Amino acid sequence: MNGSHNLTDPELFEFFENFRLKLYGHAKFKDDFEEQIRTFRIFNKLGEHKILSFFLMGESGVGKTEVARNIFNCLNGEKKFAKINFGNYSNEFSLSSLIGSARGYIGSEDGEIFMKVRETDIGLLLIDEFEKSNSALFNYFLEVLESGKMTSSMGKEIDLNGFIIVFTSNISKDDFKNRISPELRSRFDYKCIFTLLSNESKEKYVEFRAENISKKVHSEFQIEIGEQLKNYLLEVVNVSSYKNMRDINKQIKKEFLNYLKIYHMGQEDENNNEIETSNNRFGLARRFLNLFNS
Repeated sequence: MNGSHNLTDPELFEFFENFRLKLYGHAKFKDDFEEQIRTFRIFNKLGEHKILSFFLMGESGVGKTEVARNIFNCLNGEKKFAKINFGNYSNEFSLSSLIGSARGYIGSEDGEIFMKVRETDIGLLLIDEFEKSNSALFNYFLEVLESGKMTSSMGKEIDLNGFIIVFTSNISKDDFKNRISPELRSRFDYKCIFTLLSNESKEKYVEFRAENISKKVHSEFQIEIGEQLKNYLLEVVNVSSYKNMRDINKQIKKEFLNYLKIYHMGQEDENNNEIETSNNRFGLARRFLNLFNS
């Protein structure tokens, strides 16, 4: 399974460059992330450090889950992104749902986490909303981080040697100390609070989304809208009005539809021929949105 620990030096350099470009803001974290990865590579090869774990705290939409997605993309993941949302594992049966039912119980022998790990081609696992679960799962992951292995209820093991596990949570620093046991806190290799992005970082995100949309539009429809779309979005999306990237992205989607109406669905081209007929306009908009959400 691919991971950062088995990259060549040139590949590692490219990985860090791409990661820095794709994660907006959080400059100190980027520096710390690179140091953590380099240290992990050395001690993993020595057999002293099996799993690299990050625990990222902060408000929703400030880029915590993007850390894991960017790692996956920068490592050129082609199969499924392994993500478990602990918001779905808050009841008394959560552990059996996650790691599989014990022998004699009706249901799948494999839990969700085993299926997700088997289906990915990158040694990366995202545990989202970690604080929403319970002590049974906390203790399970304490064992995982200590042993470097996941064990199912049937006794089957998956070796996670070389894996990166990113835990995310919306809790505060004080809640972290109150909700998570000292034993488990000590097992996380790196703990960080993600703060709100600066307006400059938000604007860079708008530029990135504009460029990403433009490439998809050009690939699918051979329409060139790059600079025009970027300038339009930077003008109409007031980034200072939004606290996180999730809300900014919602506004970008809304303004992109307005952009289509103004520049590509309601005007005539230089030859006074309509770019799209009224019968095709809504279908075109839907196809654009499908591209936009992919």
